[in-house]
Amino acid sequence: MSKASQVQHTGVRREELEEQEKKLMERMSKIKHKVAVISGKGGVGKTVVTVNLAVAFAKKYDPGKVGILDADIHGPCVPRMLGMKGDILRVSPLGAFPATGPLGIKVVSIDFLLPDQETPVIWRGPLKTSAIRQFLSDITWGELDLLLIDLPPGTGDEALSVMQLIPEMDGVIIVTM
Repeated sequence: MSKASQVQHTGVRREELEEQEKKLMERMSKIKHKVAVISGKGGVGKTVVTVNLAVAFAKKYDPGKVGILDADIHGPCVPRMLGMKGDILRVSPLGAFPATGPLGIKVVSIDFLLPDQETPVIWRGPLKTSAIRQFLSDITWGELDLLLIDLPPGTGDEALSVMQLIPEMDGVIIVTM
């Protein structure tokens, strides 16, 4: 068998993908409820709904038990809405950890990895899928009562990736105008 047949279209070896899948399932098993927030078009308030739900549930649950994955790779704005401009993901020998926002809300966003808010992210499908997979598998979310996934408009790569990577999704909130 040639080595090329063992490489996926993202350039990641099959063994690495299997290991990442195992880590993803382990991380997701520690999260009681996973809910995606989606819409058919932009500007309808997905992120506003996501952030307000996170704040409401953070007040209800213990601190640090609510998380948001900002899966809008091209237009991340959860950090800005939570006043987390300039925050970063924490990295230690134990792994990478979400940034902590108001009321202990754990937040992961591509925005935390960019040098500034003006830096564009010009990625195609495989890179976006890989980033979302890494956010879910490589970030140490810990035990959460709720993980909200803020998706970009439409049913593109990000939404499809999240639905495939988290088959045990507890719900999807569809925001319309």
